Amino acid sequence: MASQVMNPTPINSIEPLTSSNFKKWKRDLEIALGLLDHDIALREEKLVLTYESTAEQRLKLERLEKANRICLLITKKSMTKAIYGGIPYSKNAKEYLKAVAEKFKESDKAETGNLMNRLATMKYDRMEDMRVYLLGMVETASKLKALNVPIADPFLVHLALNSLPSSYGQLKVIYNAQKDKWDLNELITICVQEKARIKKEK
Repeated sequence: MASQVMNPTPINSIEPLTSSNFKKWKRDLEIALGLLDHDIALREEKLVLTYESTAEQRLKLERLEKANRICLLITKKSMTKAIYGGIPYSKNAKEYLKAVAEKFKESDKAETGNLMNRLATMKYDRMEDMRVYLLGMVETASKLKALNVPIADPFLVHLALNSLPSSYGQLKVIYNAQKDKWDLNELITICVQEKARIKKEK
């Protein structure tokens, strides 16, 4: 019999929660639960049955309770022992995840400062993929917007152009000389093309 190759399950893709990876852990956990079709326990409120409840409602409650149990098991399994011991007990997966989030809650002011500093000091190093680099700037700006510190697109375009090395000086001159402003999508496309042109010349 031919040997079978076991594919990794969504659960195995979750990196164990530590003191420094909460955001990635939460994202991976939510993806895994969604792929397993158990995230319903995090999205919907528990049903309360009455004598008038339909068979469909009873089946839905059964599904919710099963999803809730599995969510709790997967969530707890993906934690280190030290962190698991510090989370208050709860039978509700949604409430349990909220309790975990409270333990890792950052100060909005501190997070805003870190993101502002990251955005202001980003520099393109020529080796990194241009599209990935610029999308990283857009992602940082999006996080600031979520913290009620919106960064206007025209300012972000200027910031991105100023973060490019001197070899992109011609691109900066062209942008400053024209009347029209680029939006973020245009910026990414043009910068990717400019990198290809510079690479070809070299």
